[in-house]
Amino acid sequence: MAARVLLIESARANVTTFAPALEKKGYSVHVTHSGKAAIQVASRKGADVIILDAASMRTSGNRICAQLRRHFEDMPIIHVKAASENGAPSPANIVLYMDFTPRKLINRIERFLNANKGEVLIQGEFKLNIQQRLLTARDKETRLTPKLAKLMEEFMRKPGETLDRKYLMKTVWDTEYMGDTRTLDVHIRWIRDAVELGDGKPQFILTERGKGYRFEPNGHSPDRNA
Repeated sequence: MAARVLLIESARANVTTFAPALEKKGYSVHVTHSGKAAIQVASRKGADVIILDAASMRTSGNRICAQLRRHFEDMPIIHVKAASENGAPSPANIVLYMDFTPRKLINRIERFLNANKGEVLIQGEFKLNIQQRLLTARDKETRLTPKLAKLMEEFMRKPGETLDRKYLMKTVWDTEYMGDTRTLDVHIRWIRDAVELGDGKPQFILTERGKGYRFEPNGHSPDRNA
């Protein structure tokens, strides 16, 4: 899955844009023209890196960057300023002053991406990047929600083990309340959408009736009861 770059730049037609160079590198680039629009996009679709090209917008960008940081505490932000700009410090991770080449910008992005690769679990044909919440199953990539990622992490750390419902509720949802476990059932269905073959016959996330669920990374073993 291509890294997602959210680029905030001027809407004027005659400004120089970094978008072509970023797309040529293979990033998935989404361009917006205001901080408000960027927050909406990042909240809905996510982003791996935000680039605020304040120089193209003829503003310091400090106010916009502060808004971004309030909404996304841990998201990498690169703040591009005009060479003549100074004044208040930026809450961005990196500040670049014009002029510089797209190569320099890409180098900064790559540092963030490499730093954020995170721990990767591998079981059979399944690979889970915990920090990115990215599940790869038979060459299909799925970006998981935080709860789904935690649920899949538990399965992949304990392959072949039956994880009872109480354990999963405590570990994933931090609750011991068992009066209503429909939330768990729904998430199991969603995780199966990502890992199963789609024929309605689970082979990897198996139900142990009256107990819980177990993950078989190599598929259902016929000598096991499930």
